[in-house]
Amino acid sequence: MKKYIYIIIACFFLIFSFISCSEIVMEKEITDKTVILVSPTNNAQFFSTGVTFSWESVENATKYNLQIAKPTFLSPLQIVLDTTVTSKSFTLQLPIGNYEWRVRAASESYNTAYTNRLFSVVSNTDFQSNTVTLNAPTNNLITNTANQSLSWQSIIGATAYQVQVYSDSNTLLVDQTTANTTYNYTFPEGNYQWRVRASNGTDYTLYSSRSVLVDLTPPNIPVLTSPANMGTSTSSATFEWSRNAISGSTEKDTIYIYTNSTLTNLYSENQATSPYTSTLTPGTYYWKVVSSDSAGNSGNASLVYSFTVN
Repeated sequence: MKKYIYIIIACFFLIFSFISCSEIVMEKEITDKTVILVSPTNNAQFFSTGVTFSWESVENATKYNLQIAKPTFLSPLQIVLDTTVTSKSFTLQLPIGNYEWRVRAASESYNTAYTNRLFSVVSNTDFQSNTVTLNAPTNNLITNTANQSLSWQSIIGATAYQVQVYSDSNTLLVDQTTANTTYNYTFPEGNYQWRVRASNGTDYTLYSSRSVLVDLTPPNIPVLTSPANMGTSTSSATFEWSRNAISGSTEKDTIYIYTNSTLTNLYSENQATSPYTSTLTPGTYYWKVVSSDSAGNSGNASLVYSFTVN
């Protein structure tokens, strides 16, 4: 008996090892690839403190490690930045000085070599060329939270920031100047654009903008139509209901089917549109539909209908 147990354990170990090795082999190696840097070019000079670093994507890479040293990695006085990002660009404010930046691509198991370039921030005389980097909320946010804290990164040399909020009809709702890098605003329901620019008292940067959709209204209650309450159906039951849509974020319906009247034995739960067909075994079923939207609002459930499959 012990002999068979040992054989089973050995087989299990071999199968597990094979699966693990297969998973490793499936990930393609990227160590022989090179990250191609786009900007800044080597030995570039900037007359504004905002620098945007960009590079080309590397096939099979899932992330990139960006590092910045002052003045060089060979003799660094400071490692200014060491971050991992999934995008192919990164914007940073840097004081006047000489720098070296480098990027390597990475996957779960592999890294490329770093690709390096030198650059310098000479002055901030070209203040208007800086770009305000917006932090939160994310662009194209869909939310049911009306009060939002708008935030952005500071610009070196800026003395004030101008915050504006526009409705989707291009009506200016907010035009506020602040020395802070945050501004709290309670949005009414609707689509909006908020934007920020920096000023040093003389010059202005361009506006950086994002959009937000605020939806505070839950979807309407669905009205069930078929199978009729306390009716009968074939094993291939077709469920139908209706609901008046509300403008705003995208709405969806979820149908719940139970096998008991107390709704504790859930037979199935599916996001669906009417009509929806499900194959059922003989018995009595209870069903309802609940609607929600992409902003996070959930409406009240429909009435519960029962029916019997003969």
